[in-house]
Amino acid sequence: MTSEVYRRIEAAGIYGVRRTELRKEFGEDVDKHVEELISSGLIFSDKKSGAITYWTRDNYIKYVVDNDPKFKLIQVMINSMSNGNRDEECKGMHDALEERMVNTMHNTIDERIRDLNRYVDEHISLIKNDYSNINNHIMQEIASIKEELNNKLSLLNTIIEERVSSANNDLNLRLESVKNEFNTSTSRLEEKINSIITDVERRISSMDVTHEIQDIRSVMNENISSIREEMDKMLNNIHLEIESRISALKDDLSSRIIRIDESIHDELTRIKVEIGERISSLSDEIKAIGSMLEEVKVVTNGNGHTNGNGKTNNNAREHITLEQFRIDFDRMLAEASSSIGWVELVSIRERMCRKYDITAHEFYSLVAQLLERFSNRYELSSGGQEGIVIRGLVHGFVRRI
Repeated sequence: MTSEVYRRIEAAGIYGVRRTELRKEFGEDVDKHVEELISSGLIFSDKKSGAITYWTRDNYIKYVVDNDPKFKLIQVMINSMSNGNRDEECKGMHDALEERMVNTMHNTIDERIRDLNRYVDEHISLIKNDYSNINNHIMQEIASIKEELNNKLSLLNTIIEERVSSANNDLNLRLESVKNEFNTSTSRLEEKINSIITDVERRISSMDVTHEIQDIRSVMNENISSIREEMDKMLNNIHLEIESRISALKDDLSSRIIRIDESIHDELTRIKVEIGERISSLSDEIKAIGSMLEEVKVVTNGNGHTNGNGKTNNNAREHITLEQFRIDFDRMLAEASSSIGWVELVSIRERMCRKYDITAHEFYSLVAQLLERFSNRYELSSGGQEGIVIRGLVHGFVRRI
């Protein structure tokens, strides 16, 4: 069957035979016979009008020469060289072929660079859209949290006011009841005393004991006055106790409101810090992509020269932002921190200078800016071989507060 397949492909001539046609004639098993012929070099395969087509060796050479101008040019060159005319004509063809190959390479490179620029621009646009969506989502979450906390605070204030009002009403009712009881008891006592005095006066009306009655009345009035004073003291004590309880209740409610406000403030601060970290990470990613885009533009314009390692030879050092410096400084400080927390600046300086290729002066300048901006996060201590000079003393140790 292999020979039949070969004869069928050979009979097709320069036009070749499509794989689908061979499968229709010989079935699905024809593929393994075709593979045997291809591996032995008797037939060749290529795409023609989007379909896989097979030729014999000679027919494939004719097909390629007729349809591919490069092979046709190579054939002309070979023929001209075999005829002995390879001086000026061969040189001209060689130059034309070389120019065409160079133009093809430049076009390919330019096309790849344009594709890369387009990909980077699309990636930056997607990151910006994601950043905008995240920012909107975070702001919506913050607004929702604020609204929820305000609702809870309003509800708590309402409950507190209701409880305070209820407590005041209960205390006022109790005070009123005590006053009523006191007035009732006083009235009854006065009535009883008056009845006793009247009875005594009636019994001794025939007797001359006016002075004794007057003395008895004075004693009774004094007793009544003392009783009234004692009752007034009791009422004052009750009133003071009620006021102290109301004051304690108000203080407790005020402290609860303050704690709630502090928790709301802490929650909002945490949300702001988290948002800041997300924005900072997104900003760093956008800056990194921007630097990649700048490198691509440098290669496109032909202004940059690379060394064997693929790095640009430029005398200017990479610009370091204070935020990026702070992140790496805190990480190295945490890694080198001891049990007491103090770390010598020279150990961090050596690692940072190697990483960013900066001088010791530039490092300590950035450290000074960091300490000035975040003075509540770091603490310096005098000593060490090198560091920041403050009031004539070298401060070479630092720790995180």
